[in-house]
Amino acid sequence: MSSYIFLTNIPTPYRTSFYNDLVKYNIDFKVFYFRKTESDRNWKIDQNEFKYKYIIDNGFYKMIGRFHVHFNPILLTKIIFDRKSDIIICASWNDLNILILVLLKKINLINNKFHFWSEANYLTIGASNDNIFKKYLRKFVYHSSSGAQFSSGKMTEITLRKWGIKYNKIIQLPNTIEEEKFNFSSFDIFKRKQNNIPIFLMPVRLLERHKGILNFFKSIGIDNIIKCKFMLAGEGPDKNIIIDFINKNELSNNIFLLGHCNTERIISLYKQCNIFLLPSFSDPSPLSLIEALKMNLPVLVSDRCGNHYEAVIDGINGFIFNPYDSNSILLAFNKILKSDDKWEYMGKKSLDLYYKNFNKKSIISNFYNELVSFSK
Repeated sequence: MSSYIFLTNIPTPYRTSFYNDLVKYNIDFKVFYFRKTESDRNWKIDQNEFKYKYIIDNGFYKMIGRFHVHFNPILLTKIIFDRKSDIIICASWNDLNILILVLLKKINLINNKFHFWSEANYLTIGASNDNIFKKYLRKFVYHSSSGAQFSSGKMTEITLRKWGIKYNKIIQLPNTIEEEKFNFSSFDIFKRKQNNIPIFLMPVRLLERHKGILNFFKSIGIDNIIKCKFMLAGEGPDKNIIIDFINKNELSNNIFLLGHCNTERIISLYKQCNIFLLPSFSDPSPLSLIEALKMNLPVLVSDRCGNHYEAVIDGINGFIFNPYDSNSILLAFNKILKSDDKWEYMGKKSLDLYYKNFNKKSIISNFYNELVSFSK
């Protein structure tokens, strides 16, 4: 059987949970991390929880604008001398390490088979800023692969077609959550019903250009904001702009900035709120949307969220809107408020979608079987 190296930027709780479960299968793999963390990440990682083989390097790193620049000669050297392992590329296609690997493969210094684990979404801000050079380089990188494309869902496959990327096989591998931690009870559902006004949970980085927070609030208007409470869980560079908006419009009783919330705090917020809200302009495949499904919540979600195809059936477990269209936002908001008698039913439908499309055991089992079959 083939051996595999997952090549990725930093450890994350949800991927650690995935790798820990993958160990239970008869698969030989290890994970190479570029470094322990990045400048805009707040995850606290306990390496004692890792049940798989791994290396965390400490190579060159710098954040330039929105780009994380990594250079890891130690990891690259290990790959050069590892002639047997397939490389599963989990980092961005334009990461410096990945570009170097592709060039090494092009000049036959390495002959490892590449697979790409992609959350490609042509609607993200980064992907939409295309030019001829970027298109050529992207194809050059992707077409270096004689392996499979691991797809996070329909959006990935639409995007690869739009980009003209050819591949041998698609293997489904959507994001998975720390499933065992995200649980709720009938009492939690009962408590939600006791909220005197609707509570929306918005787990977002406070970065307007990507997350569209103020765009959402301005689209629904002050009169609608004061009908509800909005819990914003996250930090970010636009925090002061949002605070100014809250203060200027006297909304301190309606919009709450909670800062960074650890997993336990987020779970408690999921239990308290009535509706999950994600108004993003740009979001490849948000994990929080999957968590909301598991926590039995109706959802109000931008169509720029890549996994909305699998996570939302419009009008059944929530509503989808176009974040660039204020009328679309307002219409979806009004629809979900008027559906308050159906919120419990919508939450059950969210949970059904979770088990249909994001159940971790099924995803890992199917991934393993498809990968083994492809590698024969």
